[in-house]
Formats: sequence, structure tokens, C-alpha cells
Amino acid sequence: MPGRRTALVMAAAGGAGVFFALPRMAEFFAPTLTFEPLPGIDGFRQLAGGAVSRGNPALVGIDQADARLSDRSVCAHLFTAPKPVNHVPIAYFSDARCVYCRVLSPLLHDLEASEPIAITWHELPLLGPASRRAAEAALAAKRQGAYTFFHDRLMGTPFLPNTAYIRQLASDAGIDADQLLRDMQADGVAEDIARTASLARRFGVYGTPALVVGRTLVVGSVDERRLRRLIEIESNMTAPAPCS
Repeated sequence: MPGRRTALVMAAAGGAGVFFALPRMAEFFAPTLTFEPLPGIDGFRQLAGGAVSRGNPALVGIDQADARLSDRSVCAHLFTAPKPVNHVPIAYFSDARCVYCRVLSPLLHDLEASEPIAITWHELPLLGPASRRAAEAALAAKRQGAYTFFHDRLMGTPFLPNTAYIRQLASDAGIDADQLLRDMQADGVAEDIARTASLARRFGVYGTPALVVGRTLVVGSVDERRLRRLIEIESNMTAPAPCS
């Protein structure tokens, strides 16, 4: 039996070795991220992204003068979600007609429930009148506490956001449809979209999706592994973030 006993001991030792090697293996297989400076905006950097739904910035209805935001104004509007201590702020720019956003939005919902992050959701309608109307509906719904419901439903549907469909969504969300339609035309909703467009131009965002994770801009689709790795890197940074 010594041969069997020796084999068992060696197997146990090998298992222990694998167990203790797991953290190093995880580190070895973690995505490698390469950062570049972000010209024209101090303190921020950029990471290459994936596919993007390109749009026309003129569709959001502001002129180039509105894009000249000071650094202080950038921080005031970029991250507006309540941020608990040690949470990484994320700004997410999306368009309801953007096919890549339809993958990223659910992922961000999942990460919001499991990672130390605080997401500010920005509507950036670059893909035509239907995008603009969807953005107005989502922002108007926000006034009745139904932003997430509208964002998700408008993002995931092939239907155009006409009045009948928007009324149906309001009914499904349990909010006042008439008030929603009035709010869609409110100055505040138009101003919110204009501010988001100004931020996008300030960062050089030319399509959706786009993220600013802490101090890092990512334009285009990004997979879960790279996004989790970026959140980890940002959460472990010791130097103050530009909007801290």
C-alpha cells in the first residue's frame, strides 16, 4: 500500500499547489489594458474600444459653442449619480437605436449590482429622430421615477417610439402618460440632452456606446472581462481622479 499512500499524498500536494496558484493564474489571464493620453482634457486618459454605432452630432440640436465646457463644468455634469465611498464613478453614453448599447446596458445593470460602481446614465441620441424621441421619453419618465424601465424597454425593442407605443410603455410602468408626453416637450429635457451632447463633444465621443470609467474614456463596445478589469484598475488607483 505504500505506493497508493504516496500517490494520495502527491495528489493532495498537487491539488494544494493548484489552489494556491489560482490567484496568480487569474492575474496571468487578466486582460492587458493599454492606456493613452486624452488630448485636450486634463487628468483623463483613453482606452481603445470596440464597434460603435456612429451618428451625426448635429442631430442633438446644439452648436459647437456649447461644447466649450470648463473642467469644473465637465465634472459637475459627467458624474451625477450618488457615489458611496470607494466606488468608481461611471458615465455611460447610449442611444436607444444603438445595437451595441443593447448588449452593454444589461451588462452595466449586472455590474451595478455586483461591483463598487456608481453609474450616471446619459442619453445621447445620434441616430436620427427616433433616437431623439426615445431619449426624450426616457428623460421625461425619469421625472416620474421610471427612467430605468423606459431606458431598458426602448433599448431592447424594434418598435419605433411613436405616441401609441410611448403611451403603452407609460401604462406598463404605471405612470401618467399625458404628463409624460407633456414632459417630453419640456425645456429641461432638451437642456439635459444638450448638456450630454456637450460632454460627448468635450470628450471626443463620436458614437455610442461610450463610457468614462473613473478617469478612462472608452468609445465603442467593451466586453465584460475588460470592463471588470478596468473597474478594478480604477478602484486601486492611488492618485486622485480628475473629478474626485
